Amino acid sequence: MPTGPRWFLVLTNGTLAILAAIVGATATAGLTTSFVAAVVTGSLFGVVIGRRLWPATVDATRGGVPPGIRRLFAIGAPILVGQLLFAAAFILNPHLTRWEASPWLPQRSNHSCVSSYWVACDAVRTAPDIYSEEIYSIPQANAAAARVARPIGPLLIDQFEYPPAFLALPRVIAAATGDFWSFRRIWFALNLAVVLSGLVIVAVRFDRALGTGARWLTPFVLLAPAMIITLVMGNVQLAIIAASMIAMVLFERGRHAAGGLVLAYALVSKLYPGLLILYLVLRGEWRPVVWTAAFSIVFVAVTLVDFGIGPYVAFAAHLPRLLSGEAFPAFRNPVAIAINESIPGLAFKLKLFGVPYMDFAAARVIGWIYTVIAVALVARLALRPATAGREPLAWITILILATMRSPFLPTYGPFPSLWLATLLAALAWGRSPTFMTAVVAWGVLAFTFGTGNAPPAVNALWTFAHTVAAFVLVAIAIRVAPMPMPDPRPARMSVMDSASRYG
Repeated sequence: MPTGPRWFLVLTNGTLAILAAIVGATATAGLTTSFVAAVVTGSLFGVVIGRRLWPATVDATRGGVPPGIRRLFAIGAPILVGQLLFAAAFILNPHLTRWEASPWLPQRSNHSCVSSYWVACDAVRTAPDIYSEEIYSIPQANAAAARVARPIGPLLIDQFEYPPAFLALPRVIAAATGDFWSFRRIWFALNLAVVLSGLVIVAVRFDRALGTGARWLTPFVLLAPAMIITLVMGNVQLAIIAASMIAMVLFERGRHAAGGLVLAYALVSKLYPGLLILYLVLRGEWRPVVWTAAFSIVFVAVTLVDFGIGPYVAFAAHLPRLLSGEAFPAFRNPVAIAINESIPGLAFKLKLFGVPYMDFAAARVIGWIYTVIAVALVARLALRPATAGREPLAWITILILATMRSPFLPTYGPFPSLWLATLLAALAWGRSPTFMTAVVAWGVLAFTFGTGNAPPAVNALWTFAHTVAAFVLVAIAIRVAPMPMPDPRPARMSVMDSASRYG
């Protein structure tokens, strides 16, 4: 059976090797603080991974890959690698360059989500309330004014808005490093490794089940500028979504304990993967539910032993404001309001255009109405199961529905929708309406106006287009997931049919 062209095999294998080298180099820099060791270790890691994956690369192309998919991969892979090399350089040395928000870099270089994880790790044992804004921000006379972040080197500290159990993993990394810059490098490496692993695992599983070319479209999930910037900022959102998808694949393979461990950490970190639990319950898949519940209890117990009950008491008081959005300082900033892609956030976008009564009360009402709709759609996906092989369409659709319930969903919001767009494009490859819609939706989702330069009203309209594109993809996925696969082979008359027909 023929394989792909030699250049395509080399490009595929080389891309995987370079991505592995980036992970190895940034992780080594975090552990040793030596850039020489980082370069050497990263290079060796890339060579080893490349050699080990070469047989799998050859096997993956047996039977050929459509020329159109090969050409797209040849475009997307180098762009992704180039952007990640730039991101890794900034992670290794944040003084290397500085940038303002623009269409190609939709977040200022000094914005750092991971800084809040580091500060929370340090404050969790001593601070009465780790959600107090004063820990992360410089106090101001006017409490309604835009937040002024405390600095950490050339970066600005973000506000911590996660459940206390999320800190289980950051606390381990912090203990292994000792300073923020090492912590940031290891966090970047871990984030990137989880995201890349999730994308590849799901794509390979999709391809093997359906004979599609999803793995070759994988670069187009990440190469959008906002996704690269999210990795640079260190926000955990991409990794949580990827980890949730990995957990579902593990459940499917019967590895319930491993899947439960992964999904439990995602659940205690971000809460919204709970919609996947609802999906599993409605399908009667109790073993994944029990394992996830058990490991969730373990994560809570471990963190209770580590830093006591105080952070949980503070979180219980903080949760209502978190669900309504009142806890997010971003709602005091028109620029941040404009890039919010969530459903409750529509209330504040309307306020930008002068619509009255659009406040936190309105956002709460919109949020709970949407919650009912999202639960109903999850029930539909669970009770009308996807055709064998298409289950990842249902999983990623549920994660899109779940993330849209968040009160604040900024730059990283399109990630699961971009992922769904590539899966749908691979499934419907060709000149079909589904394929064309997926491509157009990807084009809308992949780009954003520079949040620092465009007026808030412009950004509000553009990110509303993101929200619309996401739900167009959701509607398609809900429709096509349970559809039977067409048989591309010409119909054949069986021996028994022939016998009965001709008597």
